[in-house]
Amino acid sequence: MTHRRQFMRSLTGIVALNALAGTSFAATVRKIALVVGNAGYEGPERLKNPAADASLTASTLRKLGFQTNLATDRNAAQLKADLEAFGQAARGADIALFFYAGHGIAVENINYLLAVDQNLATATSREMKRQGISVRWIESLLQRDTGVSVIVVDACRNTLMRGMPQQGMATAQRASRGTLIFFATAPGALARDGTGANSDFSSVFNRYLARSDLSLKQVIEGTQRDVSAETGDTQVPWVNSGLVGDVRLASVEQVGVTTVTPTSSTTVSTRRTRGSDNTPPSLLTQFWNENLARLEEQMQFAVMNFDINSKPVLEQRAAAGDVMALTILGSVYSMTNVPRPRVTRGTYGMEAQSFPQGNGVVPADPARAARYLSLAAERRFPLAQTLLAELLVEAPRGVPRDLQRAENLLQDAAAMGYGRARIDLLDLKMRRGNLQPQDLLDTGKTLQKYIESVQPSKR
Repeated sequence: MTHRRQFMRSLTGIVALNALAGTSFAATVRKIALVVGNAGYEGPERLKNPAADASLTASTLRKLGFQTNLATDRNAAQLKADLEAFGQAARGADIALFFYAGHGIAVENINYLLAVDQNLATATSREMKRQGISVRWIESLLQRDTGVSVIVVDACRNTLMRGMPQQGMATAQRASRGTLIFFATAPGALARDGTGANSDFSSVFNRYLARSDLSLKQVIEGTQRDVSAETGDTQVPWVNSGLVGDVRLASVEQVGVTTVTPTSSTTVSTRRTRGSDNTPPSLLTQFWNENLARLEEQMQFAVMNFDINSKPVLEQRAAAGDVMALTILGSVYSMTNVPRPRVTRGTYGMEAQSFPQGNGVVPADPARAARYLSLAAERRFPLAQTLLAELLVEAPRGVPRDLQRAENLLQDAAAMGYGRARIDLLDLKMRRGNLQPQDLLDTGKTLQKYIESVQPSKR
């Protein structure tokens, strides 16, 4: 019995030692995060949701076991100090994650995050380089003895930043090994600040981030898919990855190391038609009702400012199936060679000047315009459907007239609440002699709403 008791005590000690060793190993797993939300920019550059987006993300990361610091409305000196301290704290960490919500811009193909004390309306490229915090610099801070580095950027949230050297973020060089950079939208495109409590990207990102059963790349793929679907393919998140393998953020467990290769692309196909995913039709209808006027304004602004710098960016986005880029290019190629205004940066801020159509970049080519617009219309993008219908009615050189197809396109776009499509549909029905009294009543109400939607907002 004595030997048996000694054996049991020894066995209990071994079990306890193993348990203690397991606890000690778990305690050595270090997950650290810095979350920044910049909303308090001056004047019209002020944003609504970044602080809430940052707070939501910080809460989600803390639940996943990350040691998380949250900072909001940081000026340039504060943001730089925050990042330098984070870089030091990240040394030896198994995973370091930096999340940023706010304004961002690309200058000479370098992506910058902007502090709240920067004046976006009058900033020059030199000032951006001097005061801006580059994503490349942040990436270098996290390369010092850190296992996995993740940088998430929810930026480029409004059109007021157009007129800078390049709208939106640029296509960066491949991320360093062990680093994954996730952008809320594709290079050169805009991300929505959102009409609810959070931006579209941050809301969906946190929905997947909170799931402890998903790996990092599964979180990213789910976010890309849902953001694209819920915004009618007008915002497609983009990933730049040098991460070999995958990792679960809840445990820092490596998964699928031998089956995943580094990528630098949007990775999610946007070539689908409305209704081919699980997004409820009512959700898309709500999105169009809330955002068509804003999207039309963005498209017109991009067309007016189309030049040799924006052309390759738009072509790259169009090749990836970006419906906004396809529609912008379609609109550019459908215009005739007549002088037009273009917004430029002058001595006293933004100024409108008259330039020849295309500024010598591209000639008018209605047939090419129809091809671009058809690709976006296949995905049932209301702006593209309406512009293509107008081409089919006008039948410029290279585009055969097709009134029935034009009417079908306009009916679909009008059903999504696009006022311009309803007005065009009324005109087309009058031409074809199939106008009904109810059409006049419905269009009268729509016309009033459409005029109100395109009026400049009062600040």
